[in-house]
Amino acid sequence: MLKSRLLLLSTLALTAGSVAHADLADVRKRGELRVVMSGEYPPFSQPAPDGSLTGFDADVAREIAKRLGVRARLIKAEFPSIIAGLQAGQFDLAVASQSKTPERERAVDFLSRPYYYDGFQLFVPSNSSARSLAGLGGKPVAVAQGTVFEKFLRDAKYPNVATYSGEQEIFLALGAGRAAGMITTRTVGSVAAKNGQKLKAAGPVLQQDNPYITLGKNQPQLKSAVEKALASMRADGTLKRLSVKYLGADVTVPTK
Repeated sequence: MLKSRLLLLSTLALTAGSVAHADLADVRKRGELRVVMSGEYPPFSQPAPDGSLTGFDADVAREIAKRLGVRARLIKAEFPSIIAGLQAGQFDLAVASQSKTPERERAVDFLSRPYYYDGFQLFVPSNSSARSLAGLGGKPVAVAQGTVFEKFLRDAKYPNVATYSGEQEIFLALGAGRAAGMITTRTVGSVAAKNGQKLKAAGPVLQQDNPYITLGKNQPQLKSAVEKALASMRADGTLKRLSVKYLGADVTVPTK
């Protein structure tokens, strides 16, 4: 969750001053759509060997730009800075697996529906017997800093929350024994396990999580154009195809 981070950005974003945003005409005149994502959230966004960004979010962003008739410029940014950057007009769009929260809704605009459907999941090392947070006995649980995963643990009063800059660091911490578990999305952890990370899901999904694409407020033409582009991607199967390619399943429809 991405990708679908709160703690730092809520202060920065909600206090940011009013700025002029680029709406659709400005984007088309510029010839590029500036799309931000964390770049450290595989399989949604991560660095490719050539230095570009790859993953589900990256290709969704490229396809949206293509359907708007412009090129995509993908920008990597630490997750807590994404909303403040949207507010400041540094980015046109965030395809960054962002969960909808009241704080974020006050700061930026969300599209009308999620672009995929997921859930919070506890993962533990493959040799662990733990099946729940309680079963970890207060040992460190790793999450990416400023995420809804961190907020979930702090709201639950979990006593030992270990924060990291992104999932790549968390996988290393889990493998090295610096954390007894991690919370991320079901999709992120499941794909990591299939790709060789020695971890497994512990217990049921903790909470549903349905990420959205976001943009700065007061950009009605750009928002409408992105909504239409995404709708056409659903209708012609492109969104499903990208989901299966990167995530191993179609997560673009609600789970039953």
